Amino acid sequence: MTQPATKIARLEYNAARERLTGAIGELHFNFIAYSGGSRGHTAHIKTRLAKAYLHTQADSLFSHLATTKTIEKNETFIQRGGTLPPGHYRCQYLEDHPPFGPCIQLVQTRDALAIHSPFSPFPIPHGRGGFFIHGSGPKGSDGCIVPSDPADRQRLNKAVRDFEGKVVLEVTHVSYMLPAELGGQLA
Repeated sequence: MTQPATKIARLEYNAARERLTGAIGELHFNFIAYSGGSRGHTAHIKTRLAKAYLHTQADSLFSHLATTKTIEKNETFIQRGGTLPPGHYRCQYLEDHPPFGPCIQLVQTRDALAIHSPFSPFPIPHGRGGFFIHGSGPKGSDGCIVPSDPADRQRLNKAVRDFEGKVVLEVTHVSYMLPAELGGQLA
């Protein structure tokens, strides 16, 4: 006897448009969400914290590139991480993640572990991971997805938690720099 097929729900995060779309069961999603460069931080942060968390990098070119890594020295940010790298991620609901609380862990699949470029004969490892879909906070995003409306995030959390099957997120329309452009900064 064959096993029944696992239900698969599909979501897409279009990084260029900063939009998460798709369906989980009967629920449809289409909302603004941010990724990388401290975007998605809470409003009205004290100037000292905004400076420490490099909120001014939100509009920089590097904050929009999937190959931009977070750099910290002595617990001080030097550079914020860029957009979530392209590829597929399995969505796993977490009830209580410190410091995010209820959130969705994005488990990278094989194609999300490296940049697959038509200009390179081999995948280019980017060395980034540990991504989530979580709420807004003082730091903002270093690659995680932060929905602009907390109600959209809560609705998505519930849909992923309650779905009897797999939820797969595909990240598309992502910019990146190739190793030659980065001066050897990648693995």
